[in-house]
Amino acid sequence: MMSHLEATLARIQQIESRLQMLTNPPITSAAASAPDPNTLSGMMSSTDSPPTSIAPFPLTLQAALTNSSTTAPHFAPYIEGLINKYAALNGLSPNLVRAVIAQESDGNPKEVSNKGAMGLMQLMPEEVQEFGVTDPFDPEQNIAAGTRLLAGLLRKFNGSLPLALAAYNAGAHAVQKYNGIPPYPETQNYVRRILGMLGQQPPSP
Repeated sequence: MMSHLEATLARIQQIESRLQMLTNPPITSAAASAPDPNTLSGMMSSTDSPPTSIAPFPLTLQAALTNSSTTAPHFAPYIEGLINKYAALNGLSPNLVRAVIAQESDGNPKEVSNKGAMGLMQLMPEEVQEFGVTDPFDPEQNIAAGTRLLAGLLRKFNGSLPLALAAYNAGAHAVQKYNGIPPYPETQNYVRRILGMLGQQPPSP
């Protein structure tokens, strides 16, 4: 039978064993499976770094014109809103559209020329029909069609603003016939005035 002393020593050893377990806990399976931070950093590839900024595309003619000033007058807020809306829809500068309207009608939605051109952007009857305009004196319909026409002429003449303006005034056929701005004083003055409003020099004859 165990003496009182032996029982006391056994109890002390049991307490010491438990204290050792508390101060040095065993490694759990979760801790053992945790990855080393150094290993994680080594696994990151170069594609994990933040993307570098992309250089902007070169400015197009229309985008460059957007930043240019114009001496054309500003119109009523409703007209200005339509200019901004349809210039954006057709990739044009609002300043360009504003200058064309100033030259064509001086901002008068009811303007009619002696050749039959109508409204703010002076649409000819055939253009009214082509673009499905039901009321050429309605500012929105007129500017919607006029900006489409002007954008189409810019595409047709490879982004040349002087040629597109000449075609807007005299027709694309006349520009093609003369392979440049037609020798009509009205058309030449028309191009010169609009380019002047945009702060640009007219092309050499």
